[in-house]
Amino acid sequence: MPDGSSQELSLRELFDGEHPALRVRGDSPTQDYAVLRLVLAITWRAHRTDEVLADVHDPYRFDDWWEETFAQARSGARDEVVLEYLEQHAERFDLLHPQTPFLQVPDLDTAKSTRLPVRRIVPEAEQDYFTTRAGHELDSLTLAEAARWSVHLQAYDYSGIKSGALGDPRVKGGKGYPIGQGWTGLTGGVVVHGRSLRETLVLNTPARLVMSTDTAADLPAWERQPDDATERPSTAPTGPCDLLTWQSRRLRLFVEDGRVTSVLVSNGDKIPEAGANILADPMTPYRYSANKSKKGSPVFYPRPHDAEQTVWRSLEPLLVREGVIVDLPGGGRAKGAQPPKAPATITALTELRNEGLLTEEPLTVELVSVHYGPQAASVSHVVSTLLELPRSVLTSRSPQLTEVLLSAGRGAREASVRYGRYVGNLLTAAGGDYVYQAEAAAGVLDTLEPAFRSWLVTVDTRDPDGSLATWFRLVEHQVLDMAATRLSGAGPKALAGRVVDQGGSSRIISAGTAFQRLQHDLHALLPQPVLNKEKAHD
Repeated sequence: MPDGSSQELSLRELFDGEHPALRVRGDSPTQDYAVLRLVLAITWRAHRTDEVLADVHDPYRFDDWWEETFAQARSGARDEVVLEYLEQHAERFDLLHPQTPFLQVPDLDTAKSTRLPVRRIVPEAEQDYFTTRAGHELDSLTLAEAARWSVHLQAYDYSGIKSGALGDPRVKGGKGYPIGQGWTGLTGGVVVHGRSLRETLVLNTPARLVMSTDTAADLPAWERQPDDATERPSTAPTGPCDLLTWQSRRLRLFVEDGRVTSVLVSNGDKIPEAGANILADPMTPYRYSANKSKKGSPVFYPRPHDAEQTVWRSLEPLLVREGVIVDLPGGGRAKGAQPPKAPATITALTELRNEGLLTEEPLTVELVSVHYGPQAASVSHVVSTLLELPRSVLTSRSPQLTEVLLSAGRGAREASVRYGRYVGNLLTAAGGDYVYQAEAAAGVLDTLEPAFRSWLVTVDTRDPDGSLATWFRLVEHQVLDMAATRLSGAGPKALAGRVVDQGGSSRIISAGTAFQRLQHDLHALLPQPVLNKEKAHD
């Protein structure tokens, strides 16, 4: 909430104009993302009936709708369209409804009447160590907690063997064999945050995509025929609402004295071909697959965020635009390869006619991903980070600006590699064998990351080369400063050096020569760009 406190709100209260929530903040970053996507699907389905969208002869109707809806969200006014929609489908959002309980199959069961502890749907509580839940909190969930974790389960549940549900023809020997993780677990979640939750909902609504989809086919889980233990007849996603509420599992919650005390989880709907060419999710970047693509038939998969060096490796899929040719630093791509696809939410912001709606204040972009263990049968770790980017940077279609931003990240990563080699050379100078020091290289990026985040906010879109020159100078200074500290503690043996044989010739490697080599490498790696023609002439 605006005062920093947290409140549990109903879906209706999010839109009644009386509860000005800033953002979703629940039990984990992945849960927050899953719940936000649920609320987005509600918003999209409700507003597809807006009169503004009805005029098919007006090519700008989507922009008009977006501008009107964003203005309403900014004002915090009551959203009657969504409230009416929620009233219409109220029964399907009842966690305890006898026939259509929220995201569940009411009579789901197994031959052995399997009941699992509630921790089965709380990933970080499935193990006894390093969990935020303990004691009786591991034995049961409130209805509000169970609702949130049910949404999370459908979005992110890991693969592996599940309880074999009665009536599911896929069950063998009482077991449901692996069908893969939930759809959202395959993706790299990207959220553009506004100054309130209502603004965030509109900022993550690419109207041309989510509002033009066939409304008769693209239905969220609560508008479809209730699921039973079997898989849906067709598992081809029909659109964004279908994907954001994809039912990867069949679930049943068991309630005693107003709390959920046990659960049953079985296989649900499998995503075909691990998500190949399922491009309807507007909140994830997509990567090109050279192995699966054929001439004239490119194949794309959703791209999760990198678990390591997340900030450094996540810029390209956010910034590269279709139709904008960029000479990527480091030599570009393999022949025939295609650039990644940015999230449709980001692309849509570049196409708004009325740019006055959004100020040049930095937009906060949240990146969320789950990484799984072997065979995707467990959750390994969660990626969650925030980036601040000026709107002019985030929505730019300038190849020059994109190249500068990507060069900045690439330059820092390559500088860290040179530092890792330098520390390895210090070991050689001291009498040991050369070993590249990956941990030292990672330490460079950890040190540079706060400065990189700050630099991104200050990039001058009118003079991106000048901004890049500033960044390169900072990187060089920081790396050499760290190297000098290592040099001062290298010891007399490393300072004196030793003669080593390299390729049939002998040369001296000492702490001093290693430092000089690093200086030379950084100078070549981080050139100072020519800022203008006058300087080039001089």
